[in-house]
Amino acid sequence: MRITKLETKLDTFFNGNYFLSNTSQAPLQRLPYEVIASCRNEQAQHIEELILLQLQDGFDQGYELEIKPRARQQLVDYTISLTCTTTERAALVRLVSRLGLEKCVRSVRWQSVPGARD
Repeated sequence: MRITKLETKLDTFFNGNYFLSNTSQAPLQRLPYEVIASCRNEQAQHIEELILLQLQDGFDQGYELEIKPRARQQLVDYTISLTCTTTERAALVRLVSRLGLEKCVRSVRWQSVPGARD
């Protein structure tokens, strides 16, 4: 299953970025990251809800969540692909830290994606 959120023009307008002049300041560089987590099948729904809740807070530019059951194992893998600036990276750290607090999460890590810049 794949869940995607893309920024729309209305998102830009309501975030207050519509009236900002692009000539007055250099555009912020958005860097690509991936968060990879896994949990047992029994807790998959709970972890999916937790991930979506965390993604709503801090990732206005969009993200992609891929959910795949692991073959021949009772595990579900989550791959979250997103881009963020260095100042927005705090939300990424919060997401990984929050997943790490869950007892049912078997592993969680995040990494930058080289060569996949906007």
